[in-house]
Amino acid sequence: MNTMLPLQNGDPLITVRGFLRQLLETGVVEAIFLPLEVDGGATLPALVADPAWLDQADPLTPVMPINSARAVSALTNKHSPARLGVVLRPCEIRALIELVKLQQATLENVTLIGLDCPGTYEVAEYIEGKHAGRITLADYLEVAGDDRQPALVGPSLRPACQMCDQPVPEHVDIHLRLFGLGTDQAIPVTLSDEIAEKLGLSQVSQPAADGRQAVVDRLTAARRQVREKELAAIRERLDADGGLASLFATCIRCHNCMTVCPICYCKTCLFKTAAFDHPPEHYLNAARRRGAVRMLGDTLLFQLTRLNHMSASCVSCGMCTSACPADIPVGAIFSAVGAQVQAAFDYQPGRDVSDPLPLITFQANEWTQIGEEK
Repeated sequence: MNTMLPLQNGDPLITVRGFLRQLLETGVVEAIFLPLEVDGGATLPALVADPAWLDQADPLTPVMPINSARAVSALTNKHSPARLGVVLRPCEIRALIELVKLQQATLENVTLIGLDCPGTYEVAEYIEGKHAGRITLADYLEVAGDDRQPALVGPSLRPACQMCDQPVPEHVDIHLRLFGLGTDQAIPVTLSDEIAEKLGLSQVSQPAADGRQAVVDRLTAARRQVREKELAAIRERLDADGGLASLFATCIRCHNCMTVCPICYCKTCLFKTAAFDHPPEHYLNAARRRGAVRMLGDTLLFQLTRLNHMSASCVSCGMCTSACPADIPVGAIFSAVGAQVQAAFDYQPGRDVSDPLPLITFQANEWTQIGEEK
């Protein structure tokens, strides 16, 4: 059903906090996972069981320090220990759905609370901009209201957000609609009848629905143009001399991209073992054979292994790019390769939990589809 949350004191954040407090106090959920504002202006993911802590909740803040699907995986894994509410952005929801299919998380006893996402900034740039008064929540939500790209003085959106063409959450239990917010002095919400009854909310028409869809359509069209341009540039470099090796030439094998990736979940990873800690003679012999050898090598093997493992499930959240100290466009590279893999299997990661993972699903005719005779 559709309802509206009247703005409290004209403040969307206070209104959302009050709504989340209702979820806890009425027993719809026993704890809520969401971003909390801490000292210094940073926002960190946290699990809240005491409603008083929701005075520090800041789910509207335009930063994403981690893809929180990883944290929800840690909270639920094979089973949820309680009725949990989780507040996530669309790319986090898509990653969580992939982790559910990979049996690394569950949605049982989990209430998914999704937000329209105008985009996020790099954490350090956001904090600096906020302290300098260049970024305010009011400005950010005004941008969401009329589909302008946030282009404030100072920081720009993360590269992944600039080309995100899926900014609206799907398959959620509660949807807080920020796009096309306008001046209605209320936040439109879609939620199940069961939850609405527990909260004492009634059906309310949303007169701005058509206007909202126009906002979403314009924004996604603009983002899609950016995405196609960026991925085309990456594919051109992949086809040029050096190819993938040149794109990852400055990789220092720090493993940051693997650490922040929500789809890299292996408990034991070959690249975290001593498998590539070779004895000194190995390097010297290799240098003698080749004339020169890169120290701390195997970077390309590392990236190829990651591509092989998770390209079909890449949701283009871009956390890998944000974490890369060498400024490699890791997210764009993985999105470019991932898009081709996903198109080959007609698979969209995070679309639906019932969609089978292509690389672990056998079909009797899959080889004949690519030309093999029966």
